[in-house]
Amino acid sequence: MKARTRRSLTGWKAQAIVLALLLLGAALRLPQIGRTPPGLYHDEAQHGIDALAVLDGDIPLYFEANNGREPLYIYLVSAAVAILGRTPMAIRLPACFVGILTLAATYDLTRTLWDCRTARWALAVLSVTFWHIHLSRVGFRAVLLPLFTALALSQAAKGVRRDHPRHWIAAGVLYGASWYSYMAARFTPVAIVAVAAYALLLHRNRARDHLRGQPTWRVGAVLACAAALVVLLPLGITTLLHPEVVLARTGQVSVFSASINQGYLWRTLGEHALRTLGMFTLRGDRIWRHNLAWRPVWEPALALAFLYGLGVSLARLRRDAGAAVTVIWMAVMALPTLLAEDAPHFLRGVGVLPTAALLPALGLSRLGDRLRHWGRSRATVPAIAALASTVPLLLWGIGLCSTVYDYFVRFQAAPLTYHWFEGGPVELAGQINAFRGAGWDGSRMGTAARDDTSVYIDSKLWESWTALPYLVPETATRPLPVQTEPAARSLFVVWPYREWEPDVLPHIARPAYLQVTRGPNAQGDLDPEPFSIATLIQAEPRPEVPAPIGRFEAGVVLRAALVRPLASGARVLLWWETEAPIADAYTVFVHYERNGARIAQHDGAPGYGHLGTAAWQVGDLVLDEHPLPDVAPEPTRDTLRVGLYNPATGNGLALLNADGTFHADAATLPVVLAGP
Repeated sequence: MKARTRRSLTGWKAQAIVLALLLLGAALRLPQIGRTPPGLYHDEAQHGIDALAVLDGDIPLYFEANNGREPLYIYLVSAAVAILGRTPMAIRLPACFVGILTLAATYDLTRTLWDCRTARWALAVLSVTFWHIHLSRVGFRAVLLPLFTALALSQAAKGVRRDHPRHWIAAGVLYGASWYSYMAARFTPVAIVAVAAYALLLHRNRARDHLRGQPTWRVGAVLACAAALVVLLPLGITTLLHPEVVLARTGQVSVFSASINQGYLWRTLGEHALRTLGMFTLRGDRIWRHNLAWRPVWEPALALAFLYGLGVSLARLRRDAGAAVTVIWMAVMALPTLLAEDAPHFLRGVGVLPTAALLPALGLSRLGDRLRHWGRSRATVPAIAALASTVPLLLWGIGLCSTVYDYFVRFQAAPLTYHWFEGGPVELAGQINAFRGAGWDGSRMGTAARDDTSVYIDSKLWESWTALPYLVPETATRPLPVQTEPAARSLFVVWPYREWEPDVLPHIARPAYLQVTRGPNAQGDLDPEPFSIATLIQAEPRPEVPAPIGRFEAGVVLRAALVRPLASGARVLLWWETEAPIADAYTVFVHYERNGARIAQHDGAPGYGHLGTAAWQVGDLVLDEHPLPDVAPEPTRDTLRVGLYNPATGNGLALLNADGTFHADAATLPVVLAGP
C-alpha cells in the first residue's frame, strides 16, 4: 500500500512538472503577442491579405502571391482575422498556439522514443529555446513544420512499438498534412528513406524476426503510406498543373544557382556545411527577422548539453533507435538551409526542430544519471553529491535566463528588429486608423468611425508596404492626386521624396487647423540608414484657442508653446496664426535655455518647411514642430526663446507690446510640458 502511494505521488509530481513547463513555455510565447517583436513583416502581412480574400470566399489550395505559399497557416490566420479583425495579433496568435502544441508534441515524441524523464528535459529545453520562442511569436508558416514533425514521428514510433493500425494511419495523415505547412517538408522523404535504410542495414535480423511475429507491422506501414498519399493528392495535382507557382521559390534560392554560388559551387557547399554545423553552438542566423543576429541556437550552457547529447547519441547509434532517428532526421532536415543562400537560415532549417531539442535533453538526462551515480558511489560528502545532481538544472536555468534576456531585452529593443519587421509602416497604419477612429490604432481596435473624415494615401506607399492594405481597409481611403472634395477632417499621407504640395495644399478647405508631421522611419535590408517613409498633412476645423502668448510684426501670432519629452530628447510644439497675409517666407528659431544659457537650438520653416509663412491664410492655425534631440527638459530651470527671421536678409520680426511698440526680437516663455 505504501509503495502504491509513493508511485501515485511520483506520478503526480511528474505531471506537475510537465504542466509547469508547459505554462512556462506559454508564458514565454503568449504575452504581448502581436507587439513583441514590433512591426509586421510583409510576408506576415501578405498572410493577412490572403486571409481577407479567404473570408470573401476565395479558398485556393496553394496561394500564388509572394512567391507561392502553402495554405494551412493562412487558413488559421483567416479564422483569427474573422474573430480579431485586421490586427497584427490575428496573424501571430495562431503561431503562438501552434508553438505551445509543439511543446506538448515534443514531450510525447521523446517519451515514446526514450522515457518520461528525458521527455521532461526535452519539454524544458524547447520551452526556453530562443529559436522556437521567436517562431511562436511571429506569423511565419514555418512554425507548423516542427509540430507535424513531432506528431508524425511520435505516431510512427508508437506504430512500431504497439503495432496498432490507428497509429500508422495517424502518422500517414500527419505526415501528408506537413506538406501543407512549409516548403522544407519537401526534404522529409529523404529523411524517411535514410531512417528506413538505417533500420534495414543495422537491424536486419531484428526487423526480420519482428515482421515474422507481427505481420500487421507491414500492413501498418502500407496504411501509413496510403493515408499520406490520400492527403497529399490534392497538393500533388496542383503541383503538376502549376509547377511554376508551387516550385518557384526553390529555384530562386538554391545554392546550385550561379547567381548564388558565383561559379564556385563546391567551395560554397563547403562553407554552407560549416556554417550549418556551427549554427547550434557557434554562430546562428544573421537575419534579424529570424534571430538576434548571429546568436547560435543554444547559448554556452545548453550548447554543452547539446554536444554531450550528440556524443551519447552517436555512441549509441547502433543500439538506440531513438538516438538514430534523432540524429538522422536532424542531419537531413538541415539540408534546406545548407543547400540555399544565407546559410544558416533559421526558417529554411526549421525542419530540424524539434528533433534537435532532443539532443540537449538527452545530454541533460544522461548527465544527471551519471552525476547521481557518482554521488551515490564516490562522493564522501552528501552535500557535494546533492549539489552535483543539480548541474543539469543549473545548465538549463542558465539557458532560460540567457533566452529571456536576449529575446525580451536585447532583441526586442534593437532598432534593426523594428526595421526588419517593418515597424514603421505598421506604426503609420496605426496613425491612419487612429485618425479615422476605426480599425487597429496601434494598441486596440477603434469602432468610432467618423463620417466627416477623408484619408488620402500616396499610391507609392500603398504599393510599397503590405502592412498598409492589410491594416487599413482600401474602402476607407482615397488615392492621390485628389479626385474628390475632401471632408472637413482630412489626412494626406504622401511619399516625402517628391513634390507633393500641388497635390495636397490647394485642395484643403481654408481656414483650417493644419499640421505637418514626419511619418515613422524604416530601414530595408540593404539601406545604410533609416529614412522617413511618409509625410502626414492633417487638416481639421479650427478648434478653440487660448489667448496669444506673443504677437510679432507682419501680423504673426503665437498662440501656444509646449515641450514634449521623448525617449531621446524633446520636441517643441508651437501654434501659429496670422492676422494678415504675409509676403515673405520666414524661418522660426527656437532657443532652449537652462539658467539663462542656451543648451540647444533649432531653426526651420514651419511645418518642416512645407507650411511656410507665405502660404498662411488669415484664420489658419498652424502646428509647428521643432526637434531638440539632446534635451532632457527640466521645467523649473528651463526657458524657451522663440522668434522668426527672414533667411534672405537675416532681419527678424520684432515682438510687440500691447500698445504696439517694439519689445524684443523673440518671445521668452516658460517650459510647459505637453501631455502624452
